[in-house]
Amino acid sequence: MATLAAGHGIDASRGLTFTDSSLVVQAAVQGQGVALARAAMAADELASGRLVRPFDYVLPVEYAYYIVYPEAYAERRKAVAFRDWLKQEAVREGGTL
Repeated sequence: MATLAAGHGIDASRGLTFTDSSLVVQAAVQGQGVALARAAMAADELASGRLVRPFDYVLPVEYAYYIVYPEAYAERRKAVAFRDWLKQEAVREGGTL
């Protein structure tokens, strides 16, 4: 049995392994057990009450997303609008910049 950083024990030997994050969330919604998922992947289910967080502990991740485009496009109106919108969405979903 593994003890998580939040102080709770989990017997992971009985669990299933999924290669698709949406399947993990769907399995939890259907009552198959506890899921470890990114907050953004489970946001709708958490907001609707179909899922609940069993404790208020969030692990930071070292992953990031990058916007990549040619430097010549950096100040184009459409590129600026898209970049600003994407940043707003990231912050709205609990991300950091």
